[in-house]
Amino acid sequence: LNSELLTFIANSSDGSDAVLQPGRIVLVTAARKYGIVRAPAMILAVEFSSAGTSSNDGGTKLVESLICMVLLPETYTGDEGKTGPSETKTLSVGEVGSSKQRYYGIYKIKLDQILLVTATKKKIEPNLLYTSKKSGQTGGGHAHGHAASAFFGAKPVARSVEDPFAGMMARSKNKKNDDDVFFGKKKTNGPSSSSESAIESAMGTLLDAEQQEKALKTDLLDLMDYLKRGNDIVELRRRGSMIDELVVQARCYQSHSHPNIEKYYTVLERIHTLQERVQALSHLLSNESLQLFPDFLCKKAALKTLGYLDENEAVAVKGRVACEVNTCESLIVTEMVFEGILNELEPTEIVAALSSLVYQQKSDDDEFDVEIPETLLNCCQRMKTIAMNLGQLQKEHGLDVDPIDYTESSLKFGLVHVVYEWAIGVPFSEITQLTTAQEGSIVRCITRLDELCREVRNCARVVGNPTLYRKMEAASTSIKRDIVFAASLYVS
Repeated sequence: LNSELLTFIANSSDGSDAVLQPGRIVLVTAARKYGIVRAPAMILAVEFSSAGTSSNDGGTKLVESLICMVLLPETYTGDEGKTGPSETKTLSVGEVGSSKQRYYGIYKIKLDQILLVTATKKKIEPNLLYTSKKSGQTGGGHAHGHAASAFFGAKPVARSVEDPFAGMMARSKNKKNDDDVFFGKKKTNGPSSSSESAIESAMGTLLDAEQQEKALKTDLLDLMDYLKRGNDIVELRRRGSMIDELVVQARCYQSHSHPNIEKYYTVLERIHTLQERVQALSHLLSNESLQLFPDFLCKKAALKTLGYLDENEAVAVKGRVACEVNTCESLIVTEMVFEGILNELEPTEIVAALSSLVYQQKSDDDEFDVEIPETLLNCCQRMKTIAMNLGQLQKEHGLDVDPIDYTESSLKFGLVHVVYEWAIGVPFSEITQLTTAQEGSIVRCITRLDELCREVRNCARVVGNPTLYRKMEAASTSIKRDIVFAASLYVS
């Protein structure tokens, strides 16, 4: 919960600099990575992601992590691989040092590792507390800095030919000071003393914060003051209130102040991590991870409503009929069979009506011709009603289906008149004059129509309708003639 609030505040334009600014004391928890639990840490620097670094034109800043000086537990004994020299000096990220008889580390802390943000804030100079790898060596004298920069390719100090001694430092009148510098003795007023005092001051602040947390008197920063604008401001404020309640509850338990809390917390964090991984893998193996699974559930509910599935999700008779249709929209054909629309038509009219299901191209001939029989015209109107009802039912069950688009994509009446004339025996040369469609489209529609007639005949057999079975055989015979079904030279 706290990481979500900090992510919102840190990446917003209001208050992000005031909350996570250098010198702020926070309580961090990273038991498995650093072995710390509710450890006081001082923010030294804020790192931004490469995609969100602030620019001159006011680009958005995306906080990636924080460079913090973290007070390590009293049980920490030091690590030879990470611990720096015994003397106090500025460290880089990942190193461990000591001051005031306690160890501290310079760590990179993610936002989700910040447990609480305190109201304590100290004015610091980050370059005295840690060394950034990008800035190179620090803490040396000016002469050493110039020598190093010249060695690594920087532009050396230009000397004039007329003045060969230009750029050289004058020898001090105090011989003792020069001898101390020459023989490597440390000055009392040099940069190292400033760094040492800054580290000791920061350690004193962290030790005070540790004592306040042990006494349960840590003054926390009210993050609600920085939640003023945003789309999810209500939800974030609710979570902020939950954090306050959880802090009060946590401080009521004795385990909150257990001396070996780091040891037990590491085990619990490992268990929690494994449990989250098990849940993630279980989700990937379950049906919920399938992208089309929600659509599958919606379609199954729609099929139950239409009667294609029974209460036990077994395939009903209507479902078996729909399985016989593969050429076109099976739902429309099944509803036509069960409503008995085709029983009232002649074979030539049946094949003309079914042509609207297999014709794919959209044309200007979708309007019904006055020359077709009235029974065929009524059948086409009922087919549009069935398609509209099916589209509306699918939409009500959560599918992304528009009833009008579903009807227009499933039914195209451009060749109804053409197929009817062909079924009653009109020559092919004359039916081509009745439409603007290409001859190849007409032939393809009629050949597919023959396949659909066989599928509807099988539907009649499953239902047990001998009348429709015989009519579909007659309809298939009426269109199988002449050039449309002539043997192709490329096949035979």
